[in-house]
Amino acid sequence: MNALEKKLTNKIKQDPKTNILATSSWCFPIQTVEFNYKPVKRLTMDILMKMILLSCKQAEIADSKELSDLLLVEKLFIQDLLQNLQNKGLVEKTSYYQLTTKGEKQLENGIYEEEQEEETQHLFYSATHQSFLAGDLEASDDFENLPETFAYASEESVNIAEEIIFKALQENRSTMEKEDLDQDLVQTFITSIESQKTIQINDIPCIQFIIYNEEKDLLYVRVWNTFIGHWDEALEKILMENELVKWREEYLEGKE
Repeated sequence: MNALEKKLTNKIKQDPKTNILATSSWCFPIQTVEFNYKPVKRLTMDILMKMILLSCKQAEIADSKELSDLLLVEKLFIQDLLQNLQNKGLVEKTSYYQLTTKGEKQLENGIYEEEQEEETQHLFYSATHQSFLAGDLEASDDFENLPETFAYASEESVNIAEEIIFKALQENRSTMEKEDLDQDLVQTFITSIESQKTIQINDIPCIQFIIYNEEKDLLYVRVWNTFIGHWDEALEKILMENELVKWREEYLEGKE
């Protein structure tokens, strides 16, 4: 901690116009959230599949033989395709074969979605930032005694739009080792979450510098986030919105 603080102090002091008024450290919590989901592979629908779905939509097809005769395709092949479409929830059978809502949508888009086996991912979520962060938990192992908790820290559960979660999972999935991924990764998408739970919470140390530029009469803060390994503008913004007036009164007005 002392070595890192000294290194950052020297970096800030490279600008001779700046003066460090105060230095402190604190922690904010980051949650390891486990997500379970079933990605879908999106493939362009082939001609035969389109013809089968159109036939089921437009005609009263009672059995696979009728469809085989209509399309001039081997009956056993049609049977297998119909069974697959039923298993995937695109077609259902009452008196006749007919499209489900899912089948109607996929036929309209010309895209066949094939659900894959369930996968699990762990993402790091900071309720203080209200976003996922990418970083290294082991960086905090260098701190023997963790400092106090950030005054504006939050431990609320994940509370962001599903689309953002899908995007984070998709991006993280893209960085995994190639041998652990489907060869058609570029065509595989995450569209729903089966389950999610917080499995661990870690305290992330940060170092805060209150800085003053006398020439510009500029008072501001810099916060080094050890998890992400660089200055954290989101935490700095929180502090500037809540502490700036107090800092000016404490560090500047009393010395005029």
